[in-house]
Amino acid sequence: MSYNDILSGLYVLNESELRSLNTAVCDQLKHLRDAESARKKHLFSAGDRVSFSGRGRHFEGNIVRVKRKKALIDVNGQTWNVPFNMLNEV
Repeated sequence: MSYNDILSGLYVLNESELRSLNTAVCDQLKHLRDAESARKKHLFSAGDRVSFSGRGRHFEGNIVRVKRKKALIDVNGQTWNVPFNMLNEV
């Protein structure tokens, strides 16, 4: 089934079916984000220099602590709690 077939099929679904489909899509997106986060977690350790973007700006700093799904990043004395999928090596 192609992407276009799925899109055209949405218009014949009732509300219950659409809610079920939405739940399945959200679950799949969460699974993909969690897998990417787990993969990146093993790339980083405390002391690594990283960059990330947020709030319309670009930041660089050092990892202070690696947690389960996020890392604490020190940026010029300010600590940011950043998800692994937003981090890039410098």
